[in-house]
Amino acid sequence: MAQIIEVRKTELHDARVTTVDSAPLGEHQVRLAVASFGMTANNITYAVFGDMMSYWNFFPAPSGADYGVVPVWGFADVVESRAEGISEGERIYGYLPMANELVVTADRIKPGSFTDVSDHRLKLPSAYNNYVRCAADPSYDEAREDATMLLQPLFFTSFLIDDFLADNDFFGAAQVVATSASSKTGFGTAHMLAKRDGIRVVGLTSGPNVEFVEALGCYDDIYTYDNIDQISGGPTALIDFAGNQNVVMAVHQHFAEDLKHSAVIGGTHWDADRPEPAPMPGAKPEFFFAPTRIEVRAKDWGVAEMQRQLGEAFGEFVPFAEQFLAVEHVAGLENGVDVYLNVLGGNASASVAQIVTP
Repeated sequence: MAQIIEVRKTELHDARVTTVDSAPLGEHQVRLAVASFGMTANNITYAVFGDMMSYWNFFPAPSGADYGVVPVWGFADVVESRAEGISEGERIYGYLPMANELVVTADRIKPGSFTDVSDHRLKLPSAYNNYVRCAADPSYDEAREDATMLLQPLFFTSFLIDDFLADNDFFGAAQVVATSASSKTGFGTAHMLAKRDGIRVVGLTSGPNVEFVEALGCYDDIYTYDNIDQISGGPTALIDFAGNQNVVMAVHQHFAEDLKHSAVIGGTHWDADRPEPAPMPGAKPEFFFAPTRIEVRAKDWGVAEMQRQLGEAFGEFVPFAEQFLAVEHVAGLENGVDVYLNVLGGNASASVAQIVTP
């Protein structure tokens, strides 16, 4: 039997475990038993932008269009295969549903990877459809599985944001303001930006998270959301991980024409009261979509060089991040619902990362 956590799209707090019969495999298909997956604010972003960015389309919900399945990153094992070259027992890393199994249609099979070419995924970003075959991955370390599933997808986005800003000379900005500074993608980006000469990195966070953000040591200045008007002026770029339009408006109003770029990254504050859309002074907010940047750099550098640079940067980041994060393991999808709801409600500690084992 297959079990999957479904979320009602119009009410993200309505989550449940649904059980269905496991589908028989067709030709070229592989059944993956989900071993574990990470749950972070990044997954909430997938849900918030589920319709706009087609995240709901990766793993159709058994109960139909009113429900969606939140994508996660994790590890799985091949338990059945009708794809030549892929064997039972293989360890796989990639984009998974909050479920105990996933059936994929494997193509472009290489020693270190394969791609899911199921019909419903063909038009979706290829970056999410590729699966790593761990046995042939030189960077795979069983002892680092927790760090990989919790931090690598987020850090890849951090790496790409830093690269994008630098590639555009920070749009003329001398400082970067990051909302949700305690988020893993937020402080991963700050960790990268802190290495850039001539760029000041400013973190915005809630009062309870100030101590955690200060301990990270990668922000030059830290302000709470009610002290935005105290941030030093001058040419500034905003990277918004929170998705709180009240905060975004306050930053735009504070910097006005000095706000040279405004990047929308995530939605950790997805449920904040949202004002009616209104013109904002300064640069118009633009959505940063990581797969688009991946395509640009894959073309510029080649996939191998992009992966080399990411691997080198991630290798430096992991020991830094592990100093500040405690990992909790939770067993069972029913308990996984509780983890999801806890993160959705903003109740998860910035210093705690959670992994679910179905």
